[in-house]
Amino acid sequence: MKKKIYIIGAGFTGLGAGLTSKFKIFESKEKPGGICASYKKEGFRFEIGGGHWIFGRDELTLSLLNTFALCKSYKRKSAIFFSGEIKSTKSLRYKFIDYPIQNNLYALGEKLSKIALKEIIENSKIHKDAESMADWLKHHFGETLFEAFFKPFHERYTAGLYTMIAPQDPYKTPFDIKAVINGASGNPDLSVGYNVRFVYPEEGLDILSQRIAEKCDVVYCKNVEKIYPSKKIIKFSDGKEKEFDYLLSTIPLNKILKLSGISEKSELYTSVMVINMGVELGDSEIARHGNHWLYIPDSLSGFHRVGYYSNVDSNFLPKNHKNPNKFGSLYIEFAFKPEKRRLDEEKTRKLIDMTSDELKSWGFIKKVLVVDTNWIDVAYTWQTPKSNWVKESIEKLRKNNIISIGRYGRWCFQGILESFKEGLFEGIKHRI
Repeated sequence: MKKKIYIIGAGFTGLGAGLTSKFKIFESKEKPGGICASYKKEGFRFEIGGGHWIFGRDELTLSLLNTFALCKSYKRKSAIFFSGEIKSTKSLRYKFIDYPIQNNLYALGEKLSKIALKEIIENSKIHKDAESMADWLKHHFGETLFEAFFKPFHERYTAGLYTMIAPQDPYKTPFDIKAVINGASGNPDLSVGYNVRFVYPEEGLDILSQRIAEKCDVVYCKNVEKIYPSKKIIKFSDGKEKEFDYLLSTIPLNKILKLSGISEKSELYTSVMVINMGVELGDSEIARHGNHWLYIPDSLSGFHRVGYYSNVDSNFLPKNHKNPNKFGSLYIEFAFKPEKRRLDEEKTRKLIDMTSDELKSWGFIKKVLVVDTNWIDVAYTWQTPKSNWVKESIEKLRKNNIISIGRYGRWCFQGILESFKEGLFEGIKHRI
């Protein structure tokens, strides 16, 4: 008898699994793609979860994506932007320093650069097992750089959790002592990090996901309300039920545990609110920095990143505003602790006003033409030091014939390409 296997979630992992297996996919939203989906508002193209660029070197998987939607290649341009004064110096107000900052110490100025370099070299000679992300950052990059950038940035980026969570994957914060020394002498290496080069579909992520979904069996607006593992039954919010032999779940690990009644526990995570803005840019040169995204350590409004869709490609701008030197399609990210519920309309409006006022005060923008917001409940996933929660949770689910896969299903960081590839292989594995 043919086994009844279903997929939960039509993000890129679920679409990959559905493409190779032809299993039915249940998707709670009206469209595929999950948080990696673009949309238009008054001619400006935005994305639900902020800029999601396709990075990675798997040429075979990239070639497959290109058969659905032609992808253009880009070389990353990103920087840290200091809007205020850095400790020990008054020369860095409104200062751009290319990412990663540790490979561009010369830009801090001679005095601060020498101090920071000395601390990094001395710390590199000492082996230390750092338990928290804060400890890891301070040990690798020294007190000066930690206080100047890593501490204030991660305070915003992790919503204050960086002192409680384990260090991030090292490739997200690259460290190479030779590159640090070269950068201090004015010879920076910018070809580091996980997204040095990336691709993006010319027609948008929504078109890419829709075309893949057309080759899959997707049931939209089908929200899973409860899973009964012992009975092997899925119950949907419309009251209907389905028997199953196996489930491939791509939704966040903590949510599938709760839906199946296996556990109410969860590791730490941060929610993110993305403010998408279509704007008229400021008149000064500061507004035309050309970066794809900026890491902001000292915003008063609390955001940690400002991204420029339109600096990646002018296709993010409306036809009547197709001048990236005058108009911009932007995203601004705010992180919140897991207990924080979605902001109400009044608080959201205040945050939008604060953000636009701050961007105007820096000279980034002159006028907001259109604005939209999105809330991602589980956006960044973390683990506490020495935690076995992820491994144990995935194993508990597996024993109940629920296979948790993908970035959120395995509670790890990975991009669109890797998630799609994982889905492809999981689909093949469970089809056999």
